[in-house]
Amino acid sequence: MMNDHDLSLVLLSSSAFLLATTFTFAALWIRARQRLLRDAIERARLGTSHDDIQHLVQAVDAMAVEVDRISEGQRFTTQILADRILSDTPQQKRIVPVGRAISSH
Repeated sequence: MMNDHDLSLVLLSSSAFLLATTFTFAALWIRARQRLLRDAIERARLGTSHDDIQHLVQAVDAMAVEVDRISEGQRFTTQILADRILSDTPQQKRIVPVGRAISSH
């Protein structure tokens, strides 16, 4: 069984990993969005319709909302795990009284 110090190290390292992957994903997403918008502008210059650009903008906005939801979920999970470590109340084990057992028979 892990003690509180080991558990806090696991929490800290997993939180750092999740934070790093979130930032990496966000940076890559921003670069992809810039490329898509640049391509959309080039297509608009070449004569593609305004509807294609509008569809692209809506898709990018939908992805932005999903990325925000993912990051909020990560923050919530990290907060819950941190609260568990910081709580001072140890979890108590259930002890079945001797002489009386609950069974399906």
